[in-house]
Amino acid sequence: MATTKLLLQKPYKAGTKILNSEKTRLYLFLIVDRDHMVKIKTEHVILPKEWDFKKQLKKELLAGSVEFNKSLNLLKDDVLEKYQDILKKNPDITFSEISEKLKEFGKTKEIPFLNNNKEFFEVMDEFLLFLEGEVTEGTIKKFKTLKKNLKEFSESNKKYKSLSFSSIDHSFKDAYTKHLRNQEPRGRQKTRPIGEQKGLLNDTIGKYVECLKTYCKWATERNYNHNPIYKEFSTFTKANLKRKKQDHDIVTLTLPELKQFYNFDFSANPAYGRVRDVFCFGAYTGQRWGDISKFKKEDLLGDVWSFIADKTKKQTDIDLIGYAAPALDILKKYDYKLPVVLEKEGKEELSKSEKSDIITSLQNFNDDIKKAAAEAGITTPVKIRRYVGEKEIEMTKPKSEYLGSHTARKTCVSLLLNVYNMNITHVLQITGHTDLKTLQKYINTDRQARREAISNTKSINDNILTVIKHKAV
Repeated sequence: MATTKLLLQKPYKAGTKILNSEKTRLYLFLIVDRDHMVKIKTEHVILPKEWDFKKQLKKELLAGSVEFNKSLNLLKDDVLEKYQDILKKNPDITFSEISEKLKEFGKTKEIPFLNNNKEFFEVMDEFLLFLEGEVTEGTIKKFKTLKKNLKEFSESNKKYKSLSFSSIDHSFKDAYTKHLRNQEPRGRQKTRPIGEQKGLLNDTIGKYVECLKTYCKWATERNYNHNPIYKEFSTFTKANLKRKKQDHDIVTLTLPELKQFYNFDFSANPAYGRVRDVFCFGAYTGQRWGDISKFKKEDLLGDVWSFIADKTKKQTDIDLIGYAAPALDILKKYDYKLPVVLEKEGKEELSKSEKSDIITSLQNFNDDIKKAAAEAGITTPVKIRRYVGEKEIEMTKPKSEYLGSHTARKTCVSLLLNVYNMNITHVLQITGHTDLKTLQKYINTDRQARREAISNTKSINDNILTVIKHKAV
């Protein structure tokens, strides 16, 4: 006979038996036997300290426990009843089909539980909680930044002081875009030339719009939002489509520069040597930063790095041979433990002395890789163009100033396509990109590689043309 059980998603802090200090989601399990269980996501969240693990309910003496527990018990009864109903009506149904039906039923049962009177930012807090365990920390950070920016906008604009889903229309988008174009200098904005630091770039604004649409879609699916106008929002206006980041503005290292950087002697500054090695590991393997930071020795099978990609959840096998062979040398240098720990729980476990020998934040890495590249002489002037609205911003800086964690991945793509002429579908399999168009923009972005390629062709004037006369029959 089937039973139900309620479990917390994250009851304890990672790697400990200390209760999590933040609210966590409840999951309902329908259990037929040890091999047949259905995991149903609920919209109920609770602080672990308020949870009675034995009774699988909110502690009875706490405020709101009666209604909260009543809702949970009703959900359990409804799921059990639905399970019996499915079996009765479909005696030959497979368990996987039962599972899908119950999960879908769980969604419909949870909608009435939602408080549709929640304010816009309260719903966004719930959205951020939903994202935990669903997407990477980097993606969650984007939505947290969106929330912060939307709050700044609503506080500075009387019309949108009480921001709601019903106010998300084209007029809102125009006002929000204008707000972003006039944002005072902060972060990367301060790296632009004096007098051109105000306002976010068009590409950045486009990312905010996409994040907002994702949030509104999530809220619509959960019956919070009934305003469909967000679906009409375009990432770029027609005028700004031509002002998107140009393909030739993608900054990568050339093969000589990568070789120069990799072989530079950083013995006088070991910290720079570490960030250089981690950067080069990324440049040789072409992998995302999240996967590099989670490298484990057990994922190495001979000369193949085999793992499940954090972003795509797909099996990935990287052959550390040929162009990628130096990546294996880097692993051996650090006894197969790269000097990078970017996960929160990993940092908490490190001692002070260990932290001094390991990269513990992506921001520190991005700061240090620029300094390391400058010291190694990667200082070729690079000119790029960006736009804030219709205003063109032209920046010329040493290449070292443009380097960051993602530059390594871009460098790998550029070199494999342009220098080694690798089949684009093979590069696609190595990098894990899901869109061929993403890779196509890298083709021939390496100016020197393009020049060398054309130099290896022959002029028609280099050959002596022989005219063959056919005899008349």
